[in-house]
Amino acid sequence: MDIYDIPVELVDQMGAIQNITYPRQGYTSLVVKIETRDHQFINKKTEHDLFNEWLLEEYKALKYLSITGLPVPRVYAFHIQDKSRWLLMDYIDGVSLRHFLESKPNPRDREKVISQYGLCLKQIHESQCPVELRENDQSWLDTMLMKASHNLANYNVEGTEELLFRLKNDRPKPIEITLIHGDFHTNNVLVNNNTVISIIDWPRATFGDPRFEYRYFQEGLYKFF
Repeated sequence: MDIYDIPVELVDQMGAIQNITYPRQGYTSLVVKIETRDHQFINKKTEHDLFNEWLLEEYKALKYLSITGLPVPRVYAFHIQDKSRWLLMDYIDGVSLRHFLESKPNPRDREKVISQYGLCLKQIHESQCPVELRENDQSWLDTMLMKASHNLANYNVEGTEELLFRLKNDRPKPIEITLIHGDFHTNNVLVNNNTVISIIDWPRATFGDPRFEYRYFQEGLYKFF
């Protein structure tokens, strides 16, 4: 992607572009950092039906979450052009928690940031869930299983029919649901100056089972202990 690929509607909103760079890329989207005279943006582009859907969900979630006080990026625009989708948001100057821990910080800074990582998850679960993220009257688990069935039938996913059957027949006991991130792990938490500053990648945010987060939380830290 270069300046000529970016829709003119987004360029008009950002202003004159002075520089484009490419941060570490994710799996589902092309990510570029854009610098203007007065601001720095992240522009995410997707071209796959499923990833397009996720990008739209992230845009909507970040709009709704902007009033919660959670450390989330500000979003500016969602643009549709042919089979492509574009999401324009603030650039957050930080590194992922995973990158921070891989750099082998001193034990005091390591302990401080890991503690903040846990407090971020606690803050998410204790925040009031925006009404727009409370999808419907169906239970969160039923909604997730329905989405899993749809994705298994229509997309190339890692799951299998056998695993989905087992999940449907070995359901956990229900508990009180809360706001959840849906993909809370060390790549989606940003750190700057030994401090957690932002939580990113919110397409799966919803009113759901907080236990769903704990596996990502634990697995993300396991390799560093």
